[in-house]
Amino acid sequence: MASRLAERVTSLQAVSALRHRNFRLYWFSGMGQSAALGMQFLILGWLVLELTDSPAQLGLVVAIYGVPNLAMLMFGGIVADRLDRRWMLFYSRLIVTALIVLAATLTLYQVINIWYIYVIAFALGTIQGLNMPAQMAIVPDLVEEGDILNATSLNMAVFNAGRIMGPSVAGWIIQQVGIDYALYFNAFCYVISCVLLFIMTGVNSRAQAEPTNIARDFADGIRFVISTPIAYTMVGLSFAFGFFGAAYVQVLPAFGKEVLELNADGVGILLTVAGLGSLVGNMFLASLGNTPYKNWLLLGMIILFGVTLFLFALTSVYALSLVLLFFTGVGFTGFISMGTTVLQLSTPPELRGRMMSLWLIGAALHYIGAWPLGAVGEYMGWAVSLGGGALIMLLFVLWLGILRPTLRQLRV
Repeated sequence: MASRLAERVTSLQAVSALRHRNFRLYWFSGMGQSAALGMQFLILGWLVLELTDSPAQLGLVVAIYGVPNLAMLMFGGIVADRLDRRWMLFYSRLIVTALIVLAATLTLYQVINIWYIYVIAFALGTIQGLNMPAQMAIVPDLVEEGDILNATSLNMAVFNAGRIMGPSVAGWIIQQVGIDYALYFNAFCYVISCVLLFIMTGVNSRAQAEPTNIARDFADGIRFVISTPIAYTMVGLSFAFGFFGAAYVQVLPAFGKEVLELNADGVGILLTVAGLGSLVGNMFLASLGNTPYKNWLLLGMIILFGVTLFLFALTSVYALSLVLLFFTGVGFTGFISMGTTVLQLSTPPELRGRMMSLWLIGAALHYIGAWPLGAVGEYMGWAVSLGGGALIMLLFVLWLGILRPTLRQLRV
């Protein structure tokens, strides 16, 4: 009875990729990973505030995490193309688990200090930057080609579910039993993820049999982008999206406080609504199956994101802001899911990890883009900051996605 029920559920188009055993295990592994990641930033951030009572120190810890994370993304793609991606994910998550357990133990025995957190944040940023491309590049290794869009969308849905639920669970644990136990629970979620990766079997996730020169690998990835119109288009869109658009997430607390006059709870609702929009967007894409109109869906999603973000920057009405942010979330994750799928289907397997690295580097530029957005918001107003960023991003969409024929004529 249970097996027949599972077969009927996985036969539904919205979850068709789950009929593949290895992808099912990877998907459940992703639940543990995304929940842990969603908790990680809140718990460490709260720990920094308890130790220092300084938002500036919190910002510094985020930067210490973000800089090596951004720097390692390209190398992560090279490694993902040279090594077995499953074991790369397993061992990297095992190291992350050890780092979180270390932070928990130091906190439990009250010997933690800000310098330990600097080191742990730097190590976490490095490791998680290295393994991020493999997390995306492994998906086509687990399903048939016709299920790649569905699998990618389901993978992103898990990530967004963790982003919604993880912080609230971590906050409840901190409130009830303390930060040390919250960190131990955070590590336990990573352990679950590792166990599910370990029991996967028959995964052919090493595209390149013989290692080559790392500098040459890096150069090959750059040459492929320059010489391949669709890769050039997709990476260009990701850079514009990350720097001018996605950076809004980092400055949303300041926007909420100054424009909408919200407290921390109100800003939290803004983030939750955007996360819910992302989840709905992923499930919508997952329900489409192997649609031939991936290029138009991609353009529609990034335009939806840019237009709703522009309108959000102009409003000071809280209820309207929530509605706009919901659709911003739909466009945000929809563009990432569709772009990931299009780039994977347009890239040779031996270069897929490097292309995922460049794709992720573009999205990760929000760590850097937040600084100019914040500066413009402070001196010229948030309508100019967020609205101007959205318009600049849309100009790139017009140039790369609409005026140039590459994406309009693409069929994958």
